[in-house]
Amino acid sequence: MRILHITAYITGGAGIAVMRLHQALLEQGIESEVLCMHALNENLLTGVYKTDQKRPFTNRVTRKLGIDKNTRITEGQTGKYEIFSFPFSHYRLEQDDRVKRADLIHLHWISDFVDVPTFFKAIKKPMVWTAHDLNPILGGFHYEQDVLRNPNFKNAEDLLQRTKHESIRSSGIRFIASSTLTLQKIKQYLPGVKCDQIPCVLDIAGFRRIDKTISREALNIPADSLILGTGADDLENYRKGYWLLLEAIGGLEADEKKFITILTFGAIRAKVTTNNERAINIIRFEPVHDKRFHSLIYSAMDFFINPSLEETFGLTGTEAILCGTPLIASATGGMIDYIEPGVSGYLFDPGDVAELRKLIRQAIISKKEKAATLNSCRARLLEWYKRNDPISKHINLYKEMLS
Repeated sequence: MRILHITAYITGGAGIAVMRLHQALLEQGIESEVLCMHALNENLLTGVYKTDQKRPFTNRVTRKLGIDKNTRITEGQTGKYEIFSFPFSHYRLEQDDRVKRADLIHLHWISDFVDVPTFFKAIKKPMVWTAHDLNPILGGFHYEQDVLRNPNFKNAEDLLQRTKHESIRSSGIRFIASSTLTLQKIKQYLPGVKCDQIPCVLDIAGFRRIDKTISREALNIPADSLILGTGADDLENYRKGYWLLLEAIGGLEADEKKFITILTFGAIRAKVTTNNERAINIIRFEPVHDKRFHSLIYSAMDFFINPSLEETFGLTGTEAILCGTPLIASATGGMIDYIEPGVSGYLFDPGDVAELRKLIRQAIISKKEKAATLNSCRARLLEWYKRNDPISKHINLYKEMLS
């Protein structure tokens, strides 16, 4: 069987998940290819292709003049949100030779790349769509919190959601959810549409535990302080909750703050330091792409904190646990599934600053008293992963759909 993955990007959380699945399928002898919109030449590995279709001249002109379909739909609307995208595209991927020769199409993060109405109507072969965020079931937004925060977009959001839902129902496509929470959301928005729960493929070999003493010496981090880590592609992304972590720590006593070192990775453009940050020892790294260095950073932490307000899975949490570092995480996305409270970490209600602060205080006390750490977190995650074997589940799903 020949599987074609379609994704706008092969970088970022969704892109990494696609590439891990693609490589795993190749290792299992499955004919797998990836078609993407954007990629650097060094990212075009075996079976990965960038579309050679170009944007039509008329599309470039209408977009520049602000009279294209997308601009008209959201004309005059402003708000605070992570991203608003469209199910329309000038690309005609149904004409691509890789699409024509594939036995099964696996869609991933496809905003502005796949023209949903046209593509879904043209393709008569089996299709499955992994929801790397909630955009497949929403309209233009990618997370429910942005829908709630921007009620003035209601007409545009409803229009795009109807457009997608009509195409989904008429095409017979089925879905993959990487977490129980995402599965519930898909069933809520699209009752009756088939959906399977399969977690993301993890890079077990790439993320390894390094002795904490060695890792901290290598990074020149004080060994006697409590090292709390956090990270994302963009630390300024409201949904990722870095601001929430700073607010939680900002409410601690002065001696508690002095005992903490924050270890972060990810882009941050703001040069002005907030009042909360001035009182905290923060060590920052830009986005990390080398897995060996990433393992070193994760291993140096006492806890990795994921304060996201909303997630569909949460890959960074699994990477930290694979490096032997337990989590303090929002009860959202896959964290609800793969974190075993008291064994691989602790959960708190998304957005609850007081509850997060309480868990940080608990970590401070444990560190000072040299209490037993959650050393078995990697082993327990691997047990969970083996039970939910995403590679076998994907292959079995493909076979079922092709039969």
